[in-house]
Amino acid sequence: EAWGIPLMAFLFAGIACAGVYGIGQARESSPEMLVLAGIALLFLFQALLALLQFVASPEALQQIVFWLFGSLQKASWSKLWIITAVLVACIPVLVADVWRLTALKLGDERARGLGVDVRRLRLRSFVLISALTGVAVAFVGTIGFVGLVAPHIARMLVGEDQRSFLPASALSGALLLSLASIASKTVLPGAIVPIGIVTSLIGVPFFVWLILRNRRAFW
Repeated sequence: EAWGIPLMAFLFAGIACAGVYGIGQARESSPEMLVLAGIALLFLFQALLALLQFVASPEALQQIVFWLFGSLQKASWSKLWIITAVLVACIPVLVADVWRLTALKLGDERARGLGVDVRRLRLRSFVLISALTGVAVAFVGTIGFVGLVAPHIARMLVGEDQRSFLPASALSGALLLSLASIASKTVLPGAIVPIGIVTSLIGVPFFVWLILRNRRAFW
């Protein structure tokens, strides 16, 4: 089994998170700068991906396209153990920072007033984001909107307290991905629709609905 694409995807995720954090530090990592840095790096990596597709052999190009659609079809026990090991390594850090992450929702200045080292907290968070996102995307591809829709669902159900919000987000994401996987196998009889397409079809209307509701309390 070829591990080249998963390893490259994991490396790109780490570089992207490091780049976003580095650019954000130029303006003390304000949320606005982090968003703008993320958008800029998104276009950069899309260009690099297009270049990779341009120079790839037909066999490699087929694997890249399959990875871009997102799929659980190539799941294996070895990949599951790798993802589980990364998750188990990250959970203690998340548990230790739940209070600090909740305080950060009040804003940087208030969090600092409560004794939170905002810079170090963001750095740790970016390392965890890089590890968790990179290892997941490396093996199942770009399954969009799960990481966007699931946290909003969890926030509406349990609120902003990270002690309940983080587990609820994980469970919401797992449930959403499972339902999307079932739908991908049943929406067209005799064919399996790439799961990334299904999650996008679910996620885009939900995200538009969130915007139209203009419920700032959920953001």
